[in-house]
Amino acid sequence: ALPLIGGMLADRFLGMRKSVLFGGILLSLGHIMMAVEGHQAVFYAAGTTLVEDLQLASGQLLTAGTVLAEDITARDTSALKVFYFALALIVMGVGYLKPNISTIVGRLYAPEDPRRDSGFTIFYMGINIGSFVATLLCGWLGETYGWKYGFGAAGIGMIIGLITFTYGQKYLMGHAEPADPEKLKKSVLGPINVEWTIYLLSLPFLAVLWWLVQREHVVLLSQNIFLIISIVGLILYSMVYRKGEASNTVPFAIAGIAVAAACYAVLVNLHFLPGSEALAENIMYGSIALIVAFVIYGFMTHNSPEFARTVVLMILILSTVVFWALFEQSAGSMTLYADRVVDRSLGDVTFTASQFGSLNAGFIMLLAIPFAALWIFLAKRNLEPSTPVKFALGIIQVGLGFGALVFGSQFPNEAGQIAMIWLILAYLLHTTGELCLSPVGLSAVTKLSIGNVVGVSMGTWFLATALSETVATRIGRMAAIPTDAGETADIAGALATYTQLFEFLMWLGLGVGVFMLLISPVLRRWSHGIH
Repeated sequence: ALPLIGGMLADRFLGMRKSVLFGGILLSLGHIMMAVEGHQAVFYAAGTTLVEDLQLASGQLLTAGTVLAEDITARDTSALKVFYFALALIVMGVGYLKPNISTIVGRLYAPEDPRRDSGFTIFYMGINIGSFVATLLCGWLGETYGWKYGFGAAGIGMIIGLITFTYGQKYLMGHAEPADPEKLKKSVLGPINVEWTIYLLSLPFLAVLWWLVQREHVVLLSQNIFLIISIVGLILYSMVYRKGEASNTVPFAIAGIAVAAACYAVLVNLHFLPGSEALAENIMYGSIALIVAFVIYGFMTHNSPEFARTVVLMILILSTVVFWALFEQSAGSMTLYADRVVDRSLGDVTFTASQFGSLNAGFIMLLAIPFAALWIFLAKRNLEPSTPVKFALGIIQVGLGFGALVFGSQFPNEAGQIAMIWLILAYLLHTTGELCLSPVGLSAVTKLSIGNVVGVSMGTWFLATALSETVATRIGRMAAIPTDAGETADIAGALATYTQLFEFLMWLGLGVGVFMLLISPVLRRWSHGIH
């Protein structure tokens, strides 16, 4: 939810450049604090007699000589508090930085500049180069010398990036400025102006984030609710944007009922409210139908280029939930698949299952520039696919990646394992799909959004990405495989289970991709000249 709030503050007050700078400072502090190490957790079995005093997390003090009645794991509570506060700094820093750095890239190009998608592809490559190098370096330092050095290196890297961004701000002047610079300078309390009020009020909110990062279920709830509110809110804003009909209560009433119904369903499904899950599911379907009716009402009564483009953007954003839910199997079921049923040996070398995950970043570094050049090449010849078509191609390719695994499952070796080439092919197809969708999607947000809510729209994009992580986890549970001391006893059974899951994901990707392809002419028409 923080990228949504960070985008909103940038749109209304700070501008993208100042937001990125403040976010970078918070991220640097967070990574440096992650370098604070505590002592390793110690396990005490029931019946153990303590030889020294032991302070529990609850605050209770067990004196030396106490015989424990139950198992206890003693952790360094002070270090844990620092750790969670560091996470809070990082979360807030990402909220300020992530949506707005992407928006800045979009501001560097004119609305109809055909190089925009290519520029975002190069930007995307830079992100993955940083991720790839940092993972190798910080991981090596952490495993070799201790994690305080790994996290410390991340902090140093963030500071270097912050200095680089600060030095390069002269190239961004006029592209990511505050909506009203004079408003930021207005005094709130003595020498403290509006800009510094925003910075200072962010600091107490760190305590809220410190509490939230320790409660995953509350974070999941906030993700769902903020996504619902942002999607309906952006459509509502685009509906009344041109006419300025704030006095017309009909669209506000429909939007309010739809949001309330959807939020109630989420609260029941996540067990924050008592109630029948079946009823909550029906209410959710009803709220979806109401949102669809809301959009139809908008086209009938408030149709404008801004409204139509916002609807297109929301459809594209929702389609990414499917893409990322499938793509992120690389961190779950595909890694377990590599570990349990793939022959990972090449001559005398045996690769670890996690090493296959680096294929994605490697393929992006190899293919990003060719993809960027391809879009420009096609644009010059009026052959470049529209944004909805690129999305469709991306989703189809992630489905085909699972198709490669399904096809490869028909050719196990004598040990019942699958050749690694099929997994490599799957990662390749997933990466080409990602390059068709993710950088293009970031570009689409900056093209299709109303100018003064680009940051909010970018935050909505990242909220949908976060939701897809949850969906990906639930999908991965469909292929739970029993193991014996970490080893898969029945490789053939495991292969059959994974193949069944991957076949479902293949058809899901192909189905949604083909659907997006079929509606792409309509989406392009609603885009009103935005390619």
